[in-house]
Amino acid sequence: MGIGTASEIIFARPLGKHERDRSYPQAGRAVRFRHEGGHAQMSETSKPPGSASNPAAPDAILREQAQHWVARLAGGDVDEAQLSALEAWLASDQRHALAFARERALWQDLRAAFDRPTSSHDRPSGADTFPLRRRLAWFVPAAMAASLAFFMALPSLMLDLRSDHRSAIGEVRSIALPDGTTAMLDSGAALSVDFDDKQRIVHLLAGRAWFDVRHEGRPFLVEAERGMTRDIGTSFEVDRKEGSVEIGVTQGTVQVRSPDGTQGPPLHAGERMRYSASELSALPAVPTSQLAPWRRGEILLDRQPIRAAIAELARYRSASVWAVGDFSKAAPISGMFLIERPEEALQTLVRMRQLRVIRLPGGHMIIRPATKS
Repeated sequence: MGIGTASEIIFARPLGKHERDRSYPQAGRAVRFRHEGGHAQMSETSKPPGSASNPAAPDAILREQAQHWVARLAGGDVDEAQLSALEAWLASDQRHALAFARERALWQDLRAAFDRPTSSHDRPSGADTFPLRRRLAWFVPAAMAASLAFFMALPSLMLDLRSDHRSAIGEVRSIALPDGTTAMLDSGAALSVDFDDKQRIVHLLAGRAWFDVRHEGRPFLVEAERGMTRDIGTSFEVDRKEGSVEIGVTQGTVQVRSPDGTQGPPLHAGERMRYSASELSALPAVPTSQLAPWRRGEILLDRQPIRAAIAELARYRSASVWAVGDFSKAAPISGMFLIERPEEALQTLVRMRQLRVIRLPGGHMIIRPATKS
């Protein structure tokens, strides 16, 4: 993804003891770097982003305001009042949406930089003789930008390092494990494989997966959040959620053990169980056709709370969806949707429950509860 115009990110930065030269920002001010044409340049400001008295050009102020909103949304640090302020800001001037799109793209570019291997073409040649000060003027803000990108990309990078198999957002992927077992990974799932002469262990690192186990002498186990699911001749789904793990059996039997060592009763076809760090509990049984419907490209919602339904549909969408506010008064939703049409599914949900939507540049969206009557 390319950036055609200059962008800036603001960093608080003290004055180092060796930085008394005028080419460095003064103590107590903020470092700003410009990302333009693949290069970074450093400048400074003593006013907060969006200050009316900021002597910077209007476009620079817009960039700073957009950076503020991108950072807030990325960190989830927003409430109803702030969302209303964002909506008003975006609607007040078409340049605001353009500035937001540029800053969002810059953050994505910084994250993507860590996915590209360094080549000899990326390194300066021996004939490069930039003065030291000019090198530092480029390096300091570039290093700060790299630090920010690393912080934002760290969870995904760590998952890449730990996993043997991953599925992309919106992808349902089938893989053959070394023992002949079939594993199907739902959107955004990741797992690692740890087989030896005595046992076969799969670590579910993110998302959910369904396993059709090939039977042999070695036990087959799936670890997720320090709990363990042991195959006793079966096919089953393991779904790693926020703070808990759910297991559903489509055929045969499994044994589930929670992180604290509690052993559950054997689970048979159609039966389900959930565990967390300190709890193991049975879930209502369902027809096996309702377990892991994503394998068929379907999303089944059965009296699902609105916030959970939004999360379920959004997992197949590359652009972010934020559900913000109190949805407790909205009736649960049931229905069947298609994985390949997440946008249509979300629009249907919004229409059925009269929810409010803020559409952001880049396809990102914020969903809020219905207006109070």
